[in-house]
Amino acid sequence: MKRIRLIVLLIFAVLLLTGCRQQAETPPTETAAPDIGTEEIVVQVSEHPSEVMAMTTVPPTPEETPMPTEEPTTVPTEEPTPAQQKYDAPEGVYTIAWMSDPQHYSKMFPETYYAMTSFLRDHREEMRLAYIINTGDLVHNTDLESEWDVADKAQAMIDEIPNGVLAGNHDMAAPIGYKTFCERFGEKRYRDKPWYGESFENNRGHYDLLTAGETDYLFVYMGFEPNDKAIKWAANVFKQYPERVGVLCLHDYYTKKLTLSEDGEKWYKRVVKKTPNLYMVLCGHKYGSYCFPESFDDDGDGREDRTVYQMLFNYQASLHDGGGGYLRLIQIDEKEGTMRNLTYSPLLEDYNRFDDPNNREEYYPFDEKNEEFMLPLPWKIGH
Repeated sequence: MKRIRLIVLLIFAVLLLTGCRQQAETPPTETAAPDIGTEEIVVQVSEHPSEVMAMTTVPPTPEETPMPTEEPTTVPTEEPTPAQQKYDAPEGVYTIAWMSDPQHYSKMFPETYYAMTSFLRDHREEMRLAYIINTGDLVHNTDLESEWDVADKAQAMIDEIPNGVLAGNHDMAAPIGYKTFCERFGEKRYRDKPWYGESFENNRGHYDLLTAGETDYLFVYMGFEPNDKAIKWAANVFKQYPERVGVLCLHDYYTKKLTLSEDGEKWYKRVVKKTPNLYMVLCGHKYGSYCFPESFDDDGDGREDRTVYQMLFNYQASLHDGGGGYLRLIQIDEKEGTMRNLTYSPLLEDYNRFDDPNNREEYYPFDEKNEEFMLPLPWKIGH
């Protein structure tokens, strides 16, 4: 019995050893990987290491990158050619601009004054602008610094263009006199300008020398109420430059009846009649726009030798806007021997205020023919 039990134990032990050896030698059977195609495998690990889950997600469909398209060809829009203006001067023609009595602009309408001088500055090339004249009354109240500030700012816009100013009756009124005018527009402001000639009593009077085209000019200025010394000084300046074309710039020369004023008579008898190289007298003060040609026999031989254009230009009493910003533009065509006179407001972009009957007032009689007209040059080219 004991022998049988021993044999059974030996057989069991042999079987046990044989099974363990086979289990150790036989590799574990590989489990076929699932066919997941192009799916991405995402493994998520839980808190328990024994729990492993394989999760599959479908990848997003990739967006197609659009093919770059050719930029459309942009045709630049051509700037329209500005319309030709009457104030544009063709080749061979140059402009002398003239303003007078801007006093109400300095008092009430400063933007008008600024529009006038900025226009002259900005359109200098189109007009072939050679020179600018201002025949006075820069301000209405000589004791108001605010008005002088406006006039100063407006005139400063053209400080680098040849120009000249004089004092009107409002610029030197009592009790201030010429004091503020000389401070603001005295010799110090102009003496370094290449066109500036010489001053009389700190710019109460002065003269400018300018060459435009083939003409050598002499512009002589004198302020309001000149004494004998002032008139004599001006007469001597014209004699000093006999080969230059003389232009006399004044404030007061005519009355409202268009006869010569008291000072106008003095200028006429002592300078205009006796100065062979004087061809134009320009003034303001009274209202309107006029030209009075007069011829003189300088050598006494019974024949007329010289014509002087005596011209008044002042729009301050036209309507109720201080004058509307109208300028006189004198276009000199030396080849044709003509002097074309235009009237233009850069503020209103309008020529000839009085061609519209609605702009005329009974107290201000006016003939619109005096706003635009042509004259023959009264001097010889190359004088």
